[in-house]
Amino acid sequence: MEKQIACRFLAAAPECAKARIEEILYAIGFTPDGICTSGEDILAQAAGEHVLLLTTYQLPDMTGMELAERLGDQADAMIIVPADYDESEASGCDALLLRNPLSQDALYQAIRATLFMQKKLVASRAKAEKLSRMLEERKVIDKAKGRLMDELHMTEKQAHYHIQKKSMDMGRRIADIALEILNAEELTGEA
Repeated sequence: MEKQIACRFLAAAPECAKARIEEILYAIGFTPDGICTSGEDILAQAAGEHVLLLTTYQLPDMTGMELAERLGDQADAMIIVPADYDESEASGCDALLLRNPLSQDALYQAIRATLFMQKKLVASRAKAEKLSRMLEERKVIDKAKGRLMDELHMTEKQAHYHIQKKSMDMGRRIADIALEILNAEELTGEA
């Protein structure tokens, strides 16, 4: 059964290793959207999209580390490195290093773990954006209540009720009503 990947899945390997990488990926049920033989080809294929990248340590035109760095936050990179690779060389690179020889099971688990973390990150970002939006709306509502309190001499409770009632009467969001209050030239009891 072929695994579904939320973003584009690209692989990069020199011509001599391309067939082997492709064979392993198909054997574990992952079909890449593209297998390229150079870093420049991957950069062109990624074209501004978020990608899951599997690459070898050395490509004809650049290293896997350089490719991962050039893609930056646009990619979740997994780099197959030699068994004797010194990880301190990759200290600035944000990639998962997989030591060669790499078993099919290890590659399968690495891809699954990366996809799981992608899913968690997307959910966390969505939650953070929602909380940020809610905070901004809360600030607008509080400023509108403050304006009603200052200019119309309402209590905080009265100002809140005024905004809430107008929102319900008009079938609009409280934050939109609050923004109108803030943008109004002059406030009246109907504000």
